[in-house]
Amino acid sequence: MQRGTKLSKMILGMNMKKSKPYALIVLFLLSFGVVIGGWFLTEALLLQKQEEFLARTGRIAWQTGMPSALQPAQPGEPGGDLAEGIFFEGQHLSEERMAEVLAVWENGGNELPHEPQKGQMNMEQAIETGKEWIAVMAECGIVPEGLAECDFDKVAARLCTLDTQVDFDDSLLSWWLIQYTEKDVVVSLTVHASTGEVWKASLSMKESDRVSNEYRYKEMLGTAFPFIGRESIESADLIKSDFCEIMPKGLVYAAVKEYQIAVKNQDPVVVIDFWLGTV
Repeated sequence: MQRGTKLSKMILGMNMKKSKPYALIVLFLLSFGVVIGGWFLTEALLLQKQEEFLARTGRIAWQTGMPSALQPAQPGEPGGDLAEGIFFEGQHLSEERMAEVLAVWENGGNELPHEPQKGQMNMEQAIETGKEWIAVMAECGIVPEGLAECDFDKVAARLCTLDTQVDFDDSLLSWWLIQYTEKDVVVSLTVHASTGEVWKASLSMKESDRVSNEYRYKEMLGTAFPFIGRESIESADLIKSDFCEIMPKGLVYAAVKEYQIAVKNQDPVVVIDFWLGTV
């Protein structure tokens, strides 16, 4: 009887030794499956979060060659009701209202990034508006001709407002700040989010890239701000600028100034600023 018991134990021990490697293999495969499954789940969640983020038009920067994330959101998706398709019809502001908005901008304050509200441009629309503005400036010889293709190395955009109380619709305070970079040329635009108009611009380029043209500052200003009207009053003494015009009611001016920045052992950098301000 004892011999039978010992024999049974020996057989059981041998079976356990044989089954142990298989158990380890099964355990390894299960662990591997959990790791791989967790990795795919994590990646899926990250992609979902990324798509949700990019669907909201807030802030983005990308370089040429990267897939565009600026696809219009569909109804029901985040930002879908605000995108309103691919078209944007800007509001018309009176000179009085423009002056009120510009006065708040000039006073400054705490800038708050935010998502587009109803009646405001989304990011794609703002960037395309800026590209159209740059293309016109390039065709007129104010910026290098190559920029007319609007094939930039990098574009960055953000939508902001000011944390302040106003007695008019506060959505009118918002602006898109967009920067386009192509080699040594940088174009920074401030696009009013509700009108879709460029209210400020700064062009920076090497002197060797500066296009020789016969445009006078008056013509440059008219190209940059076509909405200021032909009835504007010219003034050269209002502010420190090369040229400025005052709008018909005398509340808002448009100005342009060109200057150089010396860079050691490099070509000087030419900067041309355009901006609107209050009288």
